[in-house]
Order: sequence, then structure tokens, then C-alpha cells
Amino acid sequence: MKRLLKPVVRKAFGLKAGQVFREIIRQETGLARQIGLALQDVVTDNFSQEERTVIERIEQRRSALGRMDDEIAFVDFGAGQSTEHRTQMEMQNGVVSKRRISSIAAVSKPPFWASILFKLVRRLEPQTIVELGTCVGISAAYQASAQKLNQRGKLFSLEGAESLATISRETLGGLGISNSEVVLGPFHQTLMPVLEEHAPIDFFFNDGHHDHDAVLEYFEKSLPFLAGDAVMVFDDISWSDGMRQAWKEIVADPRIRFSLDLRSIGVVVISAERGTKTHYRAALV
Repeated sequence: MKRLLKPVVRKAFGLKAGQVFREIIRQETGLARQIGLALQDVVTDNFSQEERTVIERIEQRRSALGRMDDEIAFVDFGAGQSTEHRTQMEMQNGVVSKRRISSIAAVSKPPFWASILFKLVRRLEPQTIVELGTCVGISAAYQASAQKLNQRGKLFSLEGAESLATISRETLGGLGISNSEVVLGPFHQTLMPVLEEHAPIDFFFNDGHHDHDAVLEYFEKSLPFLAGDAVMVFDDISWSDGMRQAWKEIVADPRIRFSLDLRSIGVVVISAERGTKTHYRAALV
């Protein structure tokens, strides 16, 4: 497994983002402190040999997908590209698209960000993870593999496109990740049944619908089904004006005890107990 960051970038993190992570570790307790430790693990390349072996296997699968030039059709229930302005009806019904598997795999979370998810799961040890947006299964593999190393937990990943769900199941099955389940169907149809059946949810990763209203809707719907102390991760919080506004509203929510803005993703801790709110910002690559 290659180092996830070039030396010059690691040095910059040590001077900037690394200071934020060390402050979190010093000042915070509970889940928030574990988040700081997970991020420090990634930027200092603190991975065991067992972890490196697991990640290398996932990256081999990513490389294999990157060589697949077959074109597949799929129904996209999301917001499309950041330059698109899909209507609520279009997102509700889905938009049929055609793309090569290699180009779809190319937009999966890069190794650096996927390793952050991996280390978050390793440190937080969630029993139940819900992921919105499976794509080809790379981020799901990182998270569920971390649970497997923890010797506890299962991941439920929701995907609206049947062709992508098939590929992601092949990804997870080929890697021997049995503690995972891909749930097929639009989020507005599948999320509530999954939450109701598998609550309490310890870790929730929203990477499937980059739309202001949808992000806030799924945030609100999930709250009653979260564990007393839970972590939510929001991908692409700087992807559009709508996503930036949604992130601001989530951070301001009184139920959020801790929030961390990494520019590309946002991490929050939701606690049933009211207390002091803390917010950190560390712009990563």
C-alpha cells in the first residue's frame, strides 16, 4: 500500500490540519476525540500491516473497475452534475444515463478520503452503518472491511440504480465482505424501512443525493433512528451552493454537539444530551 499523501502534503497537514486534529484530541472526549484520532492516523500514515493488506485488496478492485470500458445504463435519482439544475420531479422519477464502468468508478471516493472513512469506522467501532449511495461499492468496502477488522457490525448501503447495485454486490462479494447488504431502490422508498428495521444507527454516511432539500430531509428522517450518540458524515459539502447551505444548517442544528468541516466532507456528532457545541475546520485536499 502506497502512502496516501506525498511528503510535502503530509508536512503541510502537520502544520495546519494536523494542529486542528491534535486540538480535537486534547479538548474533546467520546466520539469526537475518536474522530480526531482517526484523522491523525490517516495524515500520519498510521496503518497496521493488516489494515494495509485489506486496503490494497480494495484498491486492486478499484483498478480492475477502472479498466472496464463496458457501457451500462442506469437510473440516476440524484442531483446530477453540480452544473445541472434538476427539478424535484426529475430527481423523484430518476434520469436515465449511460456511462462506461471505468468512468463511474473514477468518481468513487479516492483512496485518501476512503481511508478516512475506514479509520473513522476503526476508531468509532459502529455496530450499524447506513450509507446512501453505493455506486460501485468502493466506499462501502472500506467501511465494511473496517467493521470486519473490528469483529463487529454490519453495513447497509442504499443504491437507486440496479446496474450499479449489481456491480457493488460483485465488489463486496469478491472481497469476501459478508457483513454488508446492498439495498436497491430510490432513497425515498428504501431509507425509512432500513432505518426502522436496523435502528439504532451508529454511523450514517450520506454520499448519494447532493441536493440541499434532500440532504436536510434525510438528515431529519434519520435522527429518530440514531443511537444516543452517533456520527454522520456528509460528502461533497462544498459541491454546490445548495450543499454549502445544507451543511451550514446542519452545523447550526442544536442537536449537533460536534462538527468538523474538512472542505470536501463534513463530520458531526449527534448526542441525545444537550451540552456545549464545538466546531472545527481543517481544509484537506
